[in-house]
This record gives sequence, C-alpha cells and structure tokens, in this order.
Amino acid sequence: MKQIDEHDRTIIETLRKDGRISYRNLASIVGISNVAVRDRVSKLVKKGYIKGFFALADSRMIGKEVSAIFEVEANTNEFSEVVEKISAFEEVTKVYEKVGSPTIFIHASFSNIDEMQNFAESIYKMKGVIKVASSMIYKRHKFDPSLDI
Repeated sequence: MKQIDEHDRTIIETLRKDGRISYRNLASIVGISNVAVRDRVSKLVKKGYIKGFFALADSRMIGKEVSAIFEVEANTNEFSEVVEKISAFEEVTKVYEKVGSPTIFIHASFSNIDEMQNFAESIYKMKGVIKVASSMIYKRHKFDPSLDI
C-alpha cells in the first residue's frame, strides 16, 4: 500500500475529529487549496484510507439502554458459520476474532435486559457454539469510533 504524505495524514486526523468540517476549513488547516483538499479526500476514500462518513448516534438516546460484551467459543469446523450468523443480528455492533483460538468477541446493544437475554439464548442454541460468556457494560471511559480496528 502506498504511503501517504503529511497533508493526507493531517486530512485524516482532522476528519477523525470532525467529519463535517468544510473543505474550506480543512484546506486552511492543511495549508492547501479547497480543490486540492477535495481531490485528496476523494482519493483517500477511493483507495480505502477513509472508509466512510457517518452520524454517530447516542445509543441511549435512541432506546438502546443495555450494552454488553459476549465471548463465544465455537467449534473450529463451524466457526465461520457461527461468525456469519452472529454478525447478522441487528443488535450486534462489533465482531472480533481472537488469535490462536476459536473465540469470538461481540459487542451488542439492547433496549432492555430481556432483549439481551433473548440474544444470549439465541447464541447458546446455535450449532457449533461451545461456550458463551457475557458481561454487561456499566460505564464507558474511552470510545473512539474514528478508527476501524
């Protein structure tokens, strides 16, 4: 992958902090013209450095009061199918695979505890699932959605 220059890095960092900044203000920060900024942003998107722009909703304000982390162990032979099924749930916001073991880490948001319990039961019943552990999130101390990790 081609290395990006300092202008591109400044563009990305600025957009991570404020994805709604105008090209004019962004050009002022970067020190290049509006047209050059617009072209660079387009190229960064096209090449995949910038994955997209979105509105970050407050989960509690839209009725998602319960947030939880699930750790799911699955049979190696059915691992991909389990990941695919879990990823299809609307409540699921993130799915990660652990290196070295057939373990899946899931973050999901729910309207209430009953919804969370129903989700957990659905996971337990999936073919290929060996073990499920869950933890309700009490408080978030840091959150940076601007990096796709």
